[in-house]
Amino acid sequence: MASRLGNPLYWITSWIAVIVIAAGIVVWLYFARPNYDPLGLLISAWGVIIWLGGRVIRYWLGGR
Repeated sequence: MASRLGNPLYWITSWIAVIVIAAGIVVWLYFARPNYDPLGLLISAWGVIIWLGGRVIRYWLGGR
């Protein structure tokens, strides 16, 4: 049962990560200051961390 729960949680976190990474790219490309404002890159990094968290949840609940 837990492994079946891991897949939907992984997909939910993957979609959230895609949205966060896309938002980070938009902020980085369109709202960055000329002196290299790293806010967009930090937002994208959080998206990668969210995605990795989803992978960990899927791995952990899958019992592997």
